Amino acid sequence: MDPWTASMRTSDALAAGWSAKALRGPAWQRQAHGVVRPAGSGGDPTIERIAAVRPLLTGACAIGGWASLRIQGNEWFTGSGHDRTVRRVLVHCPAGAQLRPTRGVEPCRAGLYPDEFLDLDGWPVSTMARAVYDEMRTARDFREAVVALDMVLSTTHGAPRTTLDRVDAVVASHRKTRGIVQARRALGWASCRSASPWETRTRLVARIDAGIPALRVNAPLFGPGGELLGVADLLEPESGLVIESDGAHHREAVPHAEDNAREERFEDHGLVVARVSALDHRDRWSLAGRLVTAWMRARRTRAASWTLDEPVWWGDWEPGRRWR
Repeated sequence: MDPWTASMRTSDALAAGWSAKALRGPAWQRQAHGVVRPAGSGGDPTIERIAAVRPLLTGACAIGGWASLRIQGNEWFTGSGHDRTVRRVLVHCPAGAQLRPTRGVEPCRAGLYPDEFLDLDGWPVSTMARAVYDEMRTARDFREAVVALDMVLSTTHGAPRTTLDRVDAVVASHRKTRGIVQARRALGWASCRSASPWETRTRLVARIDAGIPALRVNAPLFGPGGELLGVADLLEPESGLVIESDGAHHREAVPHAEDNAREERFEDHGLVVARVSALDHRDRWSLAGRLVTAWMRARRTRAASWTLDEPVWWGDWEPGRRWR
């Protein structure tokens, strides 16, 4: 059974011939008031949470925010913060809609313009640009607003995306909306090259707290013979400082070995590498101080044999496509 469509109103299950007693039994799972689904029909809890909302939609209601982005295929949006908080599904409701706030639903009275609405195989959703606008304005702070924006714009992680121009147009079309100032500010810090949320968070610490300017994001670096040294998560090109952001998967055996080999190549060619883990973000000022120290060390390093100049073969090398 398709987990996206398994949820249904209790009234529809009764109309289909199931008894009230059966719906209370082990073969069925109650997801919300008036919503059930066959037990064992899910798997992905994020999909289950979104699917539980669909039977509640009436009239011109549409799913927005993180859930809209997930429906459209961007799996960075799971409805859980990096602090593991679980967020409700935002639903745009027109005037007169009877949808009420519940444990899993957050009704939003801010309507959608016609060009902000999509019907995806029966799923009424906001466009990606409008959805990330709502993510930006409701984010817990400015930095998380930038994270959401980066993950919708990125050309490097392979997920469905939109463009900064489209998001900018959505923001410009709205007035006096809660959180719009935060959304506008986030626009100026966006990157379409960030490969992960933690990479974006690290970039913001480096730029804002450590004061390191002009960082290149996911920059391919080459040796004097045109060989690829690696793709630096963040690069300050004047000093040769490389900042590598380690997400959870980086500590697994194979990625960890690859990271170590890349770091050795960078250092062998005169670059200074600073590694940042998710745990380092618990003390932002200590992290910023460590990055400043690494930056100062890089500025004192003179013997360097690396370049940003791309060799001829790079433009035709298929594995390098995501970094171009």
